[in-house]
Order: sequence, then structure tokens, then C-alpha cells
Amino acid sequence: MAALWDDVKKNLRVWGSAAAEKAEELGKVAATKTEELTKVSKVRLELHQLQRDLDKHFAKFGEFVFEAADKENVTNFAGNKQFITHTERAHELISQIDEKLKRIAEIKKEYENAPDTEEATPSESAEKSKSDTEA
Repeated sequence: MAALWDDVKKNLRVWGSAAAEKAEELGKVAATKTEELTKVSKVRLELHQLQRDLDKHFAKFGEFVFEAADKENVTNFAGNKQFITHTERAHELISQIDEKLKRIAEIKKEYENAPDTEEATPSESAEKSKSDTEA
């Protein structure tokens, strides 16, 4: 009976050890995924703000063009400093948006290439632990 009880205790230790290892692995995976999502979300928030700024700028730009065409009968904006300024600002915002999109892709690729934890079922982990303790 004592041998049976010793086997039960030994198996419980093995299973407990395997469960603890698996919980640690899953915790690391969860922490890594959380870190990735945090970084991506931060950049997406910045991206959203830039897109809103671009929308507002296009509204101002369109208002400027409309008023110039309607009130001043302007049809050619070549050399118009205000038109050039609006165009340059729009290009700046578009460039910043492109950079944010690239940064999101970089972050995803960085975490995609991160080494994955070993996938093993609890019974496989227990068998491995059992063979390690017996050796």
C-alpha cells in the first residue's frame, strides 16, 4: 500500500510540475501578445489622429479652392503660395500616415518572428518530466 501511495505522490508531483511549466509558458505567450497589441494599438491611435488631421486639412484645402474659384474666379493655382502650402502639408500628412502603416507592419512582423514556445500537451509534459526524474 505504501508503494502505491508513493507512486500517487510521485505522479502528482510530476503532473503539478508539468502544469506549472505549461502555465509559465502560457503566461509568457500572453505577455508577449499583450506587448504586441499594446504597441500596435499605440501606433494605430497615432495613425487615426493623422487621418483625422488629413481629413480636416482637406476640408480647409477644399474650402480655400472653392472660395478662390467662386469669389476671385481663380482657375489656375500655379504659383499661389497658399495653394502650395496646403499641398505640401497634405503630402506631409500622407507621408506620416504611410510611416505609421509601415511601423504597424514592422511590429507585427517582429512578433510574428518571435520564437514560439514549445507546444506540448500536459500528458506529454508529464511523460517528459517523469522520464527526466527517473533518469
